[in-house]
Amino acid sequence: MSLNPLTGDPWTGDQAIRETVWTHALKRAGVRYRRPYQTRHTFGSMMVSAGEPLAWVSRQMGHTSVITSTRIYARWIPATNSQAGMLADRLYRVT
Repeated sequence: MSLNPLTGDPWTGDQAIRETVWTHALKRAGVRYRRPYQTRHTFGSMMVSAGEPLAWVSRQMGHTSVITSTRIYARWIPATNSQAGMLADRLYRVT
């Protein structure tokens, strides 16, 4: 069970957490308010953008399939090879 660090009492729900610890942490970080759940997507997109393997991100997010992760995070998958596809273009170019 998680305890309120200020009182030592058990949290009575997410509202109490948001009104104390969460809001204070966001202010100290200089981040505009967002619901705690929104940080889940932030984490996923940042990990994919950083080049972490999609299968690993998928497991971290609890997705049942990498396909789910791909659908959600495809726009953040970095292009690791700027030459990708050029060989195929040269091989199959009709002249």
